[in-house]
Order: sequence, then structure tokens, then C-alpha cells
Amino acid sequence: MKLKALHKAIAALLPLAILASCEDSTSPIGGSLVNGEVSITVDTLEMKLDASSIMEPEFDSRTQTKLLGRINVPEYGSLECSFVSQLMCATKMNIPDSITVNDIDSIRMVLTVPRGSLTGDSLAPQQLKVYRLTRQLPSDINSAFDPDGYYDPSSPLGVRSYTLSALSMNDSLFKKQESIRIPIMLPKKMAQDVFNAYKNNPGIFQWPQTFAQYFPGVYVEQNFGNGCIGVISSMKFFTYWHYMRQVYQKKDDDSGEYHYVPTLTRDSVCLFSSQPEVLSANKVTYKVSDYLKKLANSGKAIITTPGGYYVNVKFPAQEIIDKYDKDLYSIAVVSKLSFEIPAEAVENDYGLDAAPHLLMVKSSEREAFFRDNKIPDGKTSFYAPYNTESKSYTFSGMREYILELIDSGKAVDPADMEFSLVPVVVSTEEVPGYTSTTTYVTRCAPYIGRPTVTQLDTDKAIVCFTYSRQTIE
Repeated sequence: MKLKALHKAIAALLPLAILASCEDSTSPIGGSLVNGEVSITVDTLEMKLDASSIMEPEFDSRTQTKLLGRINVPEYGSLECSFVSQLMCATKMNIPDSITVNDIDSIRMVLTVPRGSLTGDSLAPQQLKVYRLTRQLPSDINSAFDPDGYYDPSSPLGVRSYTLSALSMNDSLFKKQESIRIPIMLPKKMAQDVFNAYKNNPGIFQWPQTFAQYFPGVYVEQNFGNGCIGVISSMKFFTYWHYMRQVYQKKDDDSGEYHYVPTLTRDSVCLFSSQPEVLSANKVTYKVSDYLKKLANSGKAIITTPGGYYVNVKFPAQEIIDKYDKDLYSIAVVSKLSFEIPAEAVENDYGLDAAPHLLMVKSSEREAFFRDNKIPDGKTSFYAPYNTESKSYTFSGMREYILELIDSGKAVDPADMEFSLVPVVVSTEEVPGYTSTTTYVTRCAPYIGRPTVTQLDTDKAIVCFTYSRQTIE
């Protein structure tokens, strides 16, 4: 009986069988349909993989998440991060018509860092500078982008010293506030120019493209400080103004009467922000430590973020097929194929962890995968979260991949066994059903979060192959 014909009948019976690793168990189930025996095998193989660490000095750094700061870790290396970003504008300025340009007080850029979203010492004193871009950003921007020529270094819009510690907050804010805000005061003239532009040329703000011609964006650099890198989740620009408001309040005398008192009141509105619809990219300068270079050169599988090393491995598909070639094609049903790689963070004093997710994608399709914004399909690409308890990554959905190679009836093309392991950030969505909840991957992009350094133990990779065979009498 052929593979496809038996698949549904036998797969339905699998939960009734007692599975044992590296053993065959025989059951008479199904004998009323076909004379013979069904054997179910779960084979767990520990394999030593051919692996190599690949240095990627430049990578696509376009992302909504921004990194700012510097660190120097002996085991990891030195990392310096800044960023550039276009801005999304509000199509309408929600300021009362009674407000004039003389009532405009200021404009501030506010960076938001979620509490705990940093690497290094939160008390490290730092300083940043904000510059207005003078040219349009290139569409093919990457981590090695050089901002020279795109801004005037002698005319910063704003300068701000800061730390990423929440110790300065009072008790109430410390408990309630989930993020640290860094406000940067910008020139008052900029606020007045923006106000006049909204009043006199509202067409500028109807489309991101037209606004980018008026205001190409900002460049934010770390001007001073070392020892901390923060993850910036949002960047917003607020315009502030004042006006006189009549407040009904009690008189200061003993008459008990109330009257209206003119009171100076301040208000604000967010007009610009960095959003996914506009271009935003990190400028990352990462110098790998000599320690990691020695590990990589000695054959260790090293993965770092942001940028640096990723790993190429040869998955033993041909070896798996050869092992079961006598039975697989004609009378066997493949139930499951999973692939587990032990991994842990390289020991360091800065608390750098292992990458939260890894993408396993055919090396020949790695660049196209990210360029075309693909998601893992279970055939040529797979993903796995890091399991902190087992200290491993497990790629569990590889059944379709091996089935296609088996069904071809040909020797496996070497290109079909060459995979790249790349750190990624994965977004998922859960859809509830009648009896279970299905998780769908909605986004898979290069991981440009906090710095990580991972060592894979490719000498002890585990391949778990489950299949059933029908022995016909």
C-alpha cells in the first residue's frame, strides 16, 4: 500500500500505541483491514553536525525598535548604537483656532524606554544629541549606514544628559510607570515654524512622502557615556502652548462667594512620531571580541546580536532517508520529524542571554526570506524559541520537509540540506477553535533587540524521527 493511501488510517491510530525511543513496537491494530502488522518507530539520533560560524558585518537594520548607547563586554566585544528615522505626521493640528504663533511655547522629542529593556548599567551617565536630517534616507539603508552628509553636525536640534534608572522616581511613579521617558527640548523656532506650516500649508502634512520633503527625519547619536544600551520603543514630538482660562473658584475672603479668575493654562499635542509606516533604521557598529573569534575559528557555532555571527549547518536529511530507505517510500508513514540543538549563552558579566528565537532557513533562501517578509512555512524554513529549562532550541515541524525529499525518490540535493540559523523576533497570533487554540506566525524579522551571544552545541544535536510501517502478509 502506498504512503498517501495509508497515511490517514495509520496516523489516526498513532496515539493508541506506546512509543519507545529507538525501539520498534508491534501492534495487530488494523488487521481487519489488511493482513499483517503495524510497527511504530520513534528513533532518536544524536548527531554531530557540520557547522560553521559566518560573520555578517552588514545587515538590514530597518525596524521600529531602536537601540541607543555603548557597551564593551570582554567576552562579547564592543557595541555602539545610534539610529535615524523618518517621521509620521498628524494630518491635522488639533490646536484651538484661538491659539496664535505667539502662544506656542516649545517642542519636545520624547523617547520611551520600557523598564528593564536595557543592557549594562542603568546608572551609567549618558548624553544624546538630536540632529535634523538634510537629505532623504536611502531606501536600501542597512546597519553600516554612514550619516555623514545627511545632517549638519554643528547644529544639533537638542542635547540631553540622562540615565536609564528609575531610582529618581517617587514611590507612586516607580510602582505604576512601566517605562522611562527621556524628554529632549528642541528649539522654540522649530515649534513656531511647524505651527505656521500647519496653518499656511496644510497640504504638506497629508502624506508621509510630502512631509518627508519638508522634514526628512532625525538622527540620534550617543554623544557621551559608555556601559549601557537602551531599547527605545517609541519616539514622539509634542508641541506645547499656553492660554488664559477662566477658572471658577472661591474668593480668598470670608464672603463664601465664587468668581471667575483668569488662569494661565498649558496644553500639548503630539504632531510627529516614528511609526512602522515610515523608514527607521539602526546604525550598529559591532566589533567582535577576540574571545568569540577564537571560539568561531576553532569550529564552535556562535550566534550574536545585533549583527555579527550567524551559523550554517548541514542537516543530515540524506542520512535519515538512507537509514529508513527500505521501508519509507512504499509502505511507511512519516508522523513527525523534530530537530533539537543544545545551546546556552556564552558566560559573561553583563547578563547577555541567548537569542530568544532562531530561524532555520535554507541558506540559499536566507536573504530572500527577510527581503520578501516571509514567515516560516514548515518546508524550507522553521523557527524555535529558546527553552531556558532544557537550554535548547527545538524545531518541531519538519515533517513536510522530509516528506518532499522522500517522495522525490532521488538523492537529496546538497542545497536542500544546507541551512542557516539566524536570530529572529517572532510575532504570533492565537486563534481559538472548538477544542484547541491555533497559533499563527504573523511576522518573522531579524532580531535587533538587546545584545545576545549564543553558543550552539552542534556536536550533540538530536533528531527525533517518528514513522509507522505496515508489514503485509
